[in-house]
Amino acid sequence: MGIIGAFGLAVPLTSVNAKSASQLASRNMPKPYQRTLPIPEILRPTSTTVDPDGRKRHLYKIEQKAALANIVPGLSTPILGYNGTFPGPTIKVNQGERITLEMDNVLPLFHPQWGYRLDTSTHLHGSASLPQFDGYANDLTGRDYCKDYEYPNFQPARTLWYHDHAVHNTGQSVYSGLAAQYHLHDEVEGSLLPQGKFDVPLTVSDAMFAANGSLGYNDNTHSGLWGDVILVNGAPWPVMKVQRRIYRFRILNASIARSYRFSLNTGDAMTIVATDGGLMPAAQQVTSWRHGGAERYEVLIDFSKYPVGKRVELRNLSNKNNVDYDFTGRVMAFDVTDEPVDTSGPGARVLPTLLAPSLTMSLKTSDSVKTRHMRVKRDNDVWTIGGMTWDEVVQSGYRKVLANPDLDDVEIWEIENSSGGWFHPVHIHLVDFQVLSRNGQAPFAHEKGPKDVVYVGEGETVRLLMKFEHNRGRYMIHCHNLPHEDHDMMAQFSVGIDTNNPDPNHPVEAVRPHPINEPAPGQAAPADAPAPETTHPAEVAAPVTTTPATSPVASPPAPAPSPAAARVGQKDVVAITSARHRLKKDMTFAGTSKFAGSTAPTSATVVLYDVTPGRAATRLGTVKANTLGAWTLTVKPGPAKQVTAVKAESSVGGTATASVRTS
Repeated sequence: MGIIGAFGLAVPLTSVNAKSASQLASRNMPKPYQRTLPIPEILRPTSTTVDPDGRKRHLYKIEQKAALANIVPGLSTPILGYNGTFPGPTIKVNQGERITLEMDNVLPLFHPQWGYRLDTSTHLHGSASLPQFDGYANDLTGRDYCKDYEYPNFQPARTLWYHDHAVHNTGQSVYSGLAAQYHLHDEVEGSLLPQGKFDVPLTVSDAMFAANGSLGYNDNTHSGLWGDVILVNGAPWPVMKVQRRIYRFRILNASIARSYRFSLNTGDAMTIVATDGGLMPAAQQVTSWRHGGAERYEVLIDFSKYPVGKRVELRNLSNKNNVDYDFTGRVMAFDVTDEPVDTSGPGARVLPTLLAPSLTMSLKTSDSVKTRHMRVKRDNDVWTIGGMTWDEVVQSGYRKVLANPDLDDVEIWEIENSSGGWFHPVHIHLVDFQVLSRNGQAPFAHEKGPKDVVYVGEGETVRLLMKFEHNRGRYMIHCHNLPHEDHDMMAQFSVGIDTNNPDPNHPVEAVRPHPINEPAPGQAAPADAPAPETTHPAEVAAPVTTTPATSPVASPPAPAPSPAAARVGQKDVVAITSARHRLKKDMTFAGTSKFAGSTAPTSATVVLYDVTPGRAATRLGTVKANTLGAWTLTVKPGPAKQVTAVKAESSVGGTATASVRTS
């Protein structure tokens, strides 16, 4: 639908300008600066417990469901929403507090407009989650099923977001509304930056509309969708009233293809203090910045310099290969009021300079053990990354990988976009990375912080430095122009495992969805579990404005921890997932030890033995399983004799053996 459909976009756009893409009557077409900025509600946990290691765990529940939203004047727009709103509710949590998120799929079986099956996969973008909780594209939850996601929240404070990641349909489902912010707080960030109502989420997206108010969708031969209406927190070109002080804005580009170049109409500089992975080492003053899909930038704007009554506009200067319309150069406005200025809390009056160091930004190129080069390009009608497509990954039984770093390896990845056009925001799951250079030059000021998405512009080659830490397993790398990802610009890499061997953290098989209101495997059924109900679209307005809690987030009181106990007759199952010995260097072994059919912690101790044929068994070391039942043992230096076979014995029963990788 719309004007740009005529172009076809089999070749790059360079630039296209048109009046409109929507088919709305003039009375229904939204106009800039007529709506108040809505603030998504903050989701509250349904309960809080304490894990055996003393860490808090919050239980959250969300329903993915169809609803009707008030976006364009006089008409209702069908959406898919987390709890029926777009954006969905914001989750706020303190560092070190774990989350279990019960994500229920009560969507229609098929998309009401576009007909594809509405299976879902939820990705918490920016979290170093285990593979089975990372929203792997083929880890699908069907209608009337629930997936229990576990999020560790051990990383430094940052702006994350959760969104649908279902294979081949991510673009349409995110465009339909399945997106929301997630804020991780810590003491450092809480002492430096504005909090509470002065810490404002801005989820920016674009859309086009049919005459009846429903969303139009045209991805122009899978090149991208560019709408003519800019939405912020689900409202077209909204206005926010501000006091004469410093505000912090968490700006997420949730558009499925459009990039932005944000600026103020006054020409004044803004202060970027955090990137995808959290605080930058030092604040950066910029008058504009290039902002690709899925990137998050935390930006400070000082309104104290403006007189009461001043309207300050956030504008979009756009970038090459977008499609721009009459009003896509505007985003939202801020009206400076005479409200008494609240200067309580940090960051109200003084812009920071030095912020916080991070492991990612302290990495050196000399730490790297390998450099990998990959191209992002279009081969005929298929988008590829590193010469690989997601179909090849699936056809291989999820074994084929683009890269296979070992756990804790540091590598340099070079991503080249020299195929003649289009920009690609490339997202690497699990890791935060440092942008080393762009076409041999220093990175832009706004990206001098830890990142997980990099804007790879036309004719650009970027060099990234990253450490593959935290977890072993399979993770995805893909373009976050979502029509590109869906067709088929997505691959995977493995960390510290051989994908031909059994994987206890298999992203599809390790933790399966279960019927709603029935217990997950290993859990007891609630005594008063209600029967599932059929959910129909409900009329909802834009998200209700609420006052965010100050950060760090106040947590509800938690009961005292109770000792974990195994089910009667249940045996511990031990697995060795990786075993490696580089002669005269080091040995690394990893695996799991947990009760079959349960995710409960076992408090197991695992002893490793060298059982190389032809010599007596020798004890290599002892390690304790963590709360997820995983264990890792590293011995530096390893034995002088090559170890070729290893055996694991658990303190609560069970053994496993494995051959040892020697390279």
